[in-house]
Amino acid sequence: MDSVNHEEVVQTASQQGSGDSSMFSSALGFLNQHQDEHERPVNEEHVTSAHQQAYSEGNASSLSAGSMGSAAALQVLKGFTSGGGGGGSQSQLISLAMAEASKLFDSAGGAASGNKQDAVNGAAMTVMKLLVQSKFSGTTGGGNSGGLGSLMGLASKFM
Repeated sequence: MDSVNHEEVVQTASQQGSGDSSMFSSALGFLNQHQDEHERPVNEEHVTSAHQQAYSEGNASSLSAGSMGSAAALQVLKGFTSGGGGGGSQSQLISLAMAEASKLFDSAGGAASGNKQDAVNGAAMTVMKLLVQSKFSGTTGGGNSGGLGSLMGLASKFM
């Protein structure tokens, strides 16, 4: 979490997404308060199915806000890994996932449960978990290279 530039993340998310910068700021606070959660692996099936519902079936409004956030995180990750990310940083990944979640929430007209903040929190947490998971999965790229190389490997499991 230390390698993440909070101001930059909030600014990028506010520019790209829909919503107040305080919402994105709160999501980073949420990440900080729940650091133990970062170590818990992502439920890949759950995230993949949420992503499919939101993006393939256009049925995001049936998801909880948290699941919507996970779906948005995966959507951004897919963009990143398919080369559309332009070698982004962890900060950028978190920003874009939060922004995507805010837009998805709006375009879906809300979630089955939870609010926009929950969706943004869910996106940020999903990215964080994936970053942590990819860092510790012992793939190449070195432990401190930000783990983006191994993140790509992890992301490919979802495709």
